[in-house]
Amino acid sequence: MGHRGYAAKYPPNTLLAFKKAIEYGADGVELDVWRTKDGKIIVSHDRNLKKVFGVDVDVKETTYEELLQYELEGEKIPLLEEVYRTLPNNAIINVEIKDMDAVKGALKIVEKNNALKRTIFSSFELNALKKLKRMNREARIGILTAFGGNTSIIGIPYQILSLQAEFLNPPILMKNYLGLGRTRLLLKFYRIFGVKVGFWTVNDPKEMVGLEDICEVLITDEVEKMLSFKEK
Repeated sequence: MGHRGYAAKYPPNTLLAFKKAIEYGADGVELDVWRTKDGKIIVSHDRNLKKVFGVDVDVKETTYEELLQYELEGEKIPLLEEVYRTLPNNAIINVEIKDMDAVKGALKIVEKNNALKRTIFSSFELNALKKLKRMNREARIGILTAFGGNTSIIGIPYQILSLQAEFLNPPILMKNYLGLGRTRLLLKFYRIFGVKVGFWTVNDPKEMVGLEDICEVLITDEVEKMLSFKEK
């Protein structure tokens, strides 16, 4: 899956990056969503555009029309709706919920496009995932994990079961922290609960050595490089 599209070559989280990820052979894309001041569900990694666009703008306090004035290498901030309209209807879309206020709107867009089966809703925010499940039991859930807080990779069996999560998305860096042996043992344990594993963000084939057999999804900036690795 293209992390924010084909982010290594194209402006991330833009329609161009998403289209190119699919054109180059990715099965789908990963993106991040927020709700604007006027209720639009937009694709943006950060709440503030300072880091990516160089402007101090809070997307939650700005209307979508106002956001259209900002461009990244000629590309505007897209609506989630546009992504579903633009990509082929077999492309998998991993919608990372960054904003609790975006849950309802994002789900409505997915339902409107009859895309529940090819959408994975992921988040570090367990409350966002719980809200999604309450609204639609058919929503496919991916729990993003880190090394602390409620979604620590070390202790989340209860969350997997309570959310009926289908995916567990750990950072590939866990291999550096825990070592290959412990990483394999931990992931094998979690797979007992029925989850598939999707690593983020994997940009070097060397990072996957020893983990190929316990991973269904790779989220990557380097679409072509990792596709070549997959073929091998």
